[in-house]
Amino acid sequence: MRHLIRQAILLPAIFFVPTTIAGFLTDNYSFIEQHGSEITVTDFAMAKLFLNGGAIATGLSCISLAIGIRFIFKKYYLSSIILTIFGISMISNGLYPMGTLMHGFYGIGLSLMLLPFAACYELKNEGVNHGFFPISLIAGAIIFIYFWSMLIGLDPANYRGLTQRVASVFIFGWIAYFAFVLHKKIG
Repeated sequence: MRHLIRQAILLPAIFFVPTTIAGFLTDNYSFIEQHGSEITVTDFAMAKLFLNGGAIATGLSCISLAIGIRFIFKKYYLSSIILTIFGISMISNGLYPMGTLMHGFYGIGLSLMLLPFAACYELKNEGVNHGFFPISLIAGAIIFIYFWSMLIGLDPANYRGLTQRVASVFIFGWIAYFAFVLHKKIG
């Protein structure tokens, strides 16, 4: 069961490698101006295959992490529930094109905004490295600000791709860091 937690340490690569390959396979695609999901509404089948496969693999990785947390620790309910919800959202991103309500499964992935804060709450008396808490709070604030700015239209139109990629570093980087901290806790 340890491997269910350890595999999530690679989550940034699981997300970024297919997304980057898909971007290079799409003519006139701008990593700075366009969201990755915009590739799902193009005619570039190979690019869509990479992007969708990466989204599904990312979702499965998050769900696997959640299952590992539940089986090994038998606690951290909030974190594992939020990871599962976000994983389902990512799988939905891979199954449905941008612009449909099922892309992101009706926005349930926004629950991710709570994950770093829930993890801080659940690990507060668990003897984890004290650096975990400020890193989690900073990542959580950045994730929250990014999702909030997208929802209310403050995400700058000419830099949507750039802001998505910066936010994704914090999103998937923090989840990988969380997996690393939990893996160290197992011993």
